[in-house]
Parts: sequence; C-alpha cells; structure tokens
Amino acid sequence: MKSSSPAEYKHRWDTAGWCVIEEVLPPDVLAAAQGALRGVFPTADEFADGVDPGRNAPFITERGAPRPQFPFERGALNRVALHDVIIDLAQRLLETDDVRLYQAMVNAKYSNAAPDYEQLLHADYANHTLVVPRPDVGYQHVTMFVYLSEVTPETGATRVVSREHTAGIPIERTYLHLGEYAHLYALEEPASGPAGSVFVYRPDVFHRGVLITAPRAARFLMPVAFKPAGTDWIGYHAFPARAEDMAWHRFMRHATVRQLTVLGFPEPGDPYWTPETLAGVKARYPSLDMTPWCDAVPASAVNGPGDASRG
Repeated sequence: MKSSSPAEYKHRWDTAGWCVIEEVLPPDVLAAAQGALRGVFPTADEFADGVDPGRNAPFITERGAPRPQFPFERGALNRVALHDVIIDLAQRLLETDDVRLYQAMVNAKYSNAAPDYEQLLHADYANHTLVVPRPDVGYQHVTMFVYLSEVTPETGATRVVSREHTAGIPIERTYLHLGEYAHLYALEEPASGPAGSVFVYRPDVFHRGVLITAPRAARFLMPVAFKPAGTDWIGYHAFPARAEDMAWHRFMRHATVRQLTVLGFPEPGDPYWTPETLAGVKARYPSLDMTPWCDAVPASAVNGPGDASRG
C-alpha cells in the first residue's frame, strides 16, 4: 500500500493504519547512511560467503542479532534518525509539533539466517506503552521503518493487515495464531518499497516479520518511533543512559535545537534554563552553540532582581 501525497498517506494512516511512503530520504543522506552500514553489518555477499564467521554468528538467531541504538557511532545514521523529513512526517501523522523520539536503532536481516524471523501476526503496543493505544490526537504514537535498502516480498518486507480487517479483535490480544486467524493471514500485504522509503504504522496494526527468500540477499532498515510530548507511559529507549558515550558527544557537536528538543532536551525558553544551568550545560558540551538557549532566557533571570544594570 504505497502513498505519495501528504493527504493520501494521512488518510491511509487514519483508516488502514499503515502505508509505505516512497522517496522520503534525500539521495545524499541515503547514500551516506548506506556507506556507514558497511562498517556496522556484513554486506549481503560477505554474509553469504562466510567471510567472517564470527561476525555472521549473531544473526543465526533473531534475538541475538545486533541492533545498534541511537546515538550511532557513525554520524550518517544519526542524520537519518533525526532528519527534518522524518520529524516532519511524525508531526504530520501525530498532528502535533511537539513530538519526541523514543526509539531509534538499525537492524539487518539475511538470507539463510535466523528461522525465528518468521513471526506471528502481532501488535507492537505491548512493548511500547504501559497502557493501551488511544488514537486521539495527543495520545497516538507512530513507528517508522526507514528503508536503507530495497525491500520486496522476497527480501523480508513486513507483512501487514489493515485496520479495517482487525478492528473487532479484543484489545488485550496482541498475538494472532494462524490456526485461529487464518483468514487474516490470507489478507496480509507486503510493505514493499525502494531504499529511501518509509513504512509507517500505528501501534495497534497487526503485522509480522518474515524470512528472506531471495538468495544472497539482505535487508537493512532503521526503526524509529515518535510520540507526543508528555506521554510518559510510552517509551522504548532511554537516551540519557547513552549520554556518557563518545557517540553522544560527537552527535552534540552538530545537533540542532529541533533535534535536541525531539530527544527531550529542554527547549529554549523552558523554565529549566537559568544562568547556572546554561553555564553547566555549556561546560558539559563545549562544542554546542548555546546561543538559542541563552537568547531565550529573560533578562530578569540573567541579571537578577537587584541588578543595577537593569536601570
């Protein structure tokens, strides 16, 4: 189910609960990310030829496969996760400008690898939220698979069942067994798309991973997920836990206000900012240009109530 115009994919999101949007990533951003992947995962040919058995070994089981998380060691991957086109898409689907990234990682899947890549139909909300999904604006969340390689039915395109067919399933049922729900498995569609596409889906959409059937093939993608600010019951990755890593400090050298706000960093003008916190954060991140945050602090907070310079 491919969509092109914003009106079309928003309608698909609201009704079917998912769609694939092509040509989202700019070509230069995609090319840089694909180049960075070669240092993260084996290529399809390297895996097929067993060039490095030790590097191949973790992919023999789905649970053991490495999934590097944001912030990534390679800046080209960070630029994908927090690119303006990705944030714009999240804001459009969730109908709010105040969004937060709560998941970002990269993964790889190969031919002749883990047999447990063949999954049951399931809904993701069970490990993304402490409660149940609420579709209203301000409560909905979205998962995106950013395709860093071409994804076809033969190279592991996720199978999806549109919401029109599953709305009557009890909310507490998050896995659907084939014997009981064979009619839904017959309705599943592959979320195929060229590299640079984004597969978006709601947390209550039933979908499943499948094996790669094409020989000597691989699938590379970046799952990212967004939620409205203030929805503390939704989450997956805790970015402060990575804030001592060198990858984080390298990311901070080039981070924008918009990117940091999406990660939960206090935005300019937030009451958190005082002369002391401004100085402390500047000392922690010497390469971060603090001008937007400094300019947004009221003069009274900087000068103090008794400062004679205020006149």
